[in-house]
Amino acid sequence: MQKCFKCGAENIVKNGKVFGWQRYKCKDCGYQFTRNAPAGKPIHIKILSHTLYNAGFTMRRIAQIIGVTAQSVSRWIEKWHTVFTEEIGCAENYYEVDTDNLLKIMNIKPENKCILMRNNLPSGAEVFIVVKLPLQK
Repeated sequence: MQKCFKCGAENIVKNGKVFGWQRYKCKDCGYQFTRNAPAGKPIHIKILSHTLYNAGFTMRRIAQIIGVTAQSVSRWIEKWHTVFTEEIGCAENYYEVDTDNLLKIMNIKPENKCILMRNNLPSGAEVFIVVKLPLQK
């Protein structure tokens, strides 16, 4: 019988799926978990690899950016491509820009508020995700 990783209780129920993995919830403490965590790199790295792949980057270039082998990227794409594409969608456009044009291409004006998420990768590359918030009325 499956036990809760947090409290050890056996009062566990299925609670949907995340990226194809069965999710469980402990009825005693409310903790949510997957039975088998994905091996290797964290899931956000695999999601990033799929986002880059959907944007048109080659597997070799993705491997250089993330800091893994191209074979690893190829395995992730082969195994998870359909699931991730359904979850995160395809990138419409990607740009290689200099910093002077960055805000112009993103259509960000001084009155816009943004959320900026930053992640350092093992290769030394940095990933920034910018979410432009709607203007407050």
